Parts: sequence; C-alpha cells; structure tokens
Amino acid sequence: GRMFRSVIGRIVASAAGVQVCAAGVALTDKQLSKKPDWYQKDVHALEDSLKKLGRHGFNTSPSAVNESYETLKKYAHISNVEIHWRMARALLEKSYFTKCPTERAHLVHEAKDCAKKALTLESDTPSAGAHKWYAIVLANVEELDSKADHSAEIVKHLEKAAELDADDAYTVHMLGVAHYKRKNYAEALACFQKAENIRSHFSTRNLYYMGMAHHSSGHKEEAIKCFIASYKTHAHNEHELKARALAKTMLLKLKVKREDYVEEEY
Repeated sequence: GRMFRSVIGRIVASAAGVQVCAAGVALTDKQLSKKPDWYQKDVHALEDSLKKLGRHGFNTSPSAVNESYETLKKYAHISNVEIHWRMARALLEKSYFTKCPTERAHLVHEAKDCAKKALTLESDTPSAGAHKWYAIVLANVEELDSKADHSAEIVKHLEKAAELDADDAYTVHMLGVAHYKRKNYAEALACFQKAENIRSHFSTRNLYYMGMAHHSSGHKEEAIKCFIASYKTHAHNEHELKARALAKTMLLKLKVKREDYVEEEY
C-alpha cells in the first residue's frame, strides 16, 4: 500500500493535531507498523477513502461514499488537491443518492466550491481527478439550471484530464457526451470509440451515446448495433439503467425486431 503514502505522509494526522511526517516522506509498511495504533488507523482509513474516491468508475454504495467523505472532511483544513477533488466527488455522488431536489442542489453547489478549490491547489503536478470531477460537477450544475452553459469549460477540463490519465475510459466518454451535446458528432464518435478501445463495454451509457451520435449522423445500421450492445450490457448504476432504457426506446422507435436484442429465457 505505498500508493498514497507520500500524499498521506504530508497530511496532518488525527484530531490530536500532531503534525506527523510533515516532510512528506513516503511511508513503507514497515515504517508504518512502528507508528502508534491511532496513527496507523488514521492512515489506513485515509488511504481507503482516497482509493474509493479515486477509482475511475462511479461508486454505487451510499454508505461507502458517506464514510469516505467523513474521513476526508477531517483533513479539509489541509491544502491538498488530492483531498479536495475527492471531497467534491463525494459530495456530488452523495447528491445522486438523495431523493430531495433541494438537498441535491445544495450538494451540487457545495461540490462545485470544493472542486474549484481543488484546482487552485494544483502545484507542479497537475491532477487528472481534479479536472475530471470539476467538469462532471459543471455538467450537473447545467442539469439543475437550464440557462447555464458551461460546455466550453467542460470540454477544456475533460481534455486536460484525458491527457493526464490515458487509462480513464469514463473521462473520454464524458468528453464524447460534451461534444455530442454541442452537435459535434464526429468528435463525439471518436471519443466513444476511444473509450471502448480503452475498456470495451465498460458502460451502457457509452454504447447508448455512441448509437445516438451514429443516429444523428445518419448511420442507421451502426446506431442499431450500438443500441443493441447498450441494451445487452450490465448497468452498474441509475445513470446506466437510464441509458439502457433509452437504448431500448430507440430500438423500438427504429422498429428493430424484439428477438434481435432480447434473449429468451431457457
């Protein structure tokens, strides 16, 4: 578990306010085992939260997101980009789990402030996560306010995130969605295809939007293939379930025979 030790090493640990490892030295497991129990516990909790909120895909467990957020909140006084963009992410993911529109709006705006702060904390090492989640937060702000148009900024930050982390299919997918919304269908298709090349069938949403971009470009057969693939791909969360349902709607609209995409139970 050295992954985040250098980051964690720089973080002021525990409510006791003891400044530990301020020099930012990466701690090995052996060095960590010599530290007091409370310190080890804090480091492991923080490490776990950083990992959970650092993954490429979206989190589907409200309790895991809440727990990670509460852990990170203890370190909010520290000017660290990795902590602040993850806090923004956690606030945004919390907004997906609430049924109350007022609370959702509040969480999205809180996430925006946090994500903005994270970007001001970038040092010589730019952070892919900070750019990615700032863009995702802006896309959610647009959903809440139909008059808001952050599309140029969303594209800029997603391009930066994709350049910094070439293995993140979700970033490339969202860049495609941003291009699709601006009716740049060729750029959108290139992004969706690139995302599939990074990780094939990783999301029903990528396949659905790929189908929509083909459909809008007049490529009917390719669109149908994508909608079928989207419908047959496992949905991991609410957003993906919605995309899968929309893919089915498009298949009905395009009069595709049911047996072409629904496998009968044996």
